[in-house]
Amino acid sequence: MTKHLTVAIVILSLISFAAPIFAQPDTAYIKDNKDMLTVRVYGMYEAINLEISPVSNGPELIYRPNSPQHIGLAGFYKWFGLGLAIQTPIPASDKDIYGSSSSVDLRINTYGSWINAELAYANYKGFYLENSPQIVKNFKNGDPYLQRPDLDISSISGIFYLVPNHRRHSFRAAYIQNEYQRKSAGSLLIAPAFQINHLQAQSSLIPDEYANQHEIFEEDKLVRGRFNFVGIFAGYSYSLVFLKRFYVNLALLPGAFLQYYDYHTETEHYNRNKAYFLWTSRFAAGYNGKKWFAGLGGVSGFNNPVMPLNTSAYALGVEQFRLWIGTRINIKK
Repeated sequence: MTKHLTVAIVILSLISFAAPIFAQPDTAYIKDNKDMLTVRVYGMYEAINLEISPVSNGPELIYRPNSPQHIGLAGFYKWFGLGLAIQTPIPASDKDIYGSSSSVDLRINTYGSWINAELAYANYKGFYLENSPQIVKNFKNGDPYLQRPDLDISSISGIFYLVPNHRRHSFRAAYIQNEYQRKSAGSLLIAPAFQINHLQAQSSLIPDEYANQHEIFEEDKLVRGRFNFVGIFAGYSYSLVFLKRFYVNLALLPGAFLQYYDYHTETEHYNRNKAYFLWTSRFAAGYNGKKWFAGLGGVSGFNNPVMPLNTSAYALGVEQFRLWIGTRINIKK
């Protein structure tokens, strides 16, 4: 994973150095604050889940982490941004029932004029089976849920937003606030993207009790594997400005992707390729003042990347929601 992260950072940097050379924004639509240091603190809710959908008559298996919310700090200057979120000291709920999880979230952003790039690394360890009452025989209220402290999921993802109407529509104003959108405007978005996922456990993610009840083939009993995706989104983003300093942004992005996965069961090794369509969306809303700003935003997938094995399909989903407050600091006084 370290090798993949290093390569992604190099690509991100090369693209970022090229980004500022294009035409400046239309000042009737966009005010530029990139020469100021933009800093924010934020709270983050990130719901990562792993869903296993057997073709047999058995119910889905849904794994989630029992991790507390995250708090983060981010800063942006000119084209570069860096943010790190860690778990809050507030404990997760009912560890005796759901177990405990650990997680980390690191994001690197580069926002030019016509191209905006985001690189993210997330790692979660320790999951519980959310629908244990439907899976475990004789399950009673208050019983511990089936737990997988050995399950470790890490993900590196990158997306590059090309904004043809960058002179009038600012992605920065909506998501990092080092620009200010004066008037409502929209733009076509073209967004190449990739994701590198790694799943690791010590035994099959399909419980033995479940496998004995339903017809589950050896090929479906995933223990560990790499699941990589690459493709392109093409959609539209629009920012509505009202009451001068308030805004709402919405971007809808359908796309086409290729995936490659290489995985192991307890006895065998498999690899496959597949093409598929994927929808994603992102939104933001807030107040962008002269010095202070605040807002909320999120990213959601309409359909998660599906990894079909034999009679089962694995889907890894990440839903993210953030609240932030920040300010801009003039560092050239």
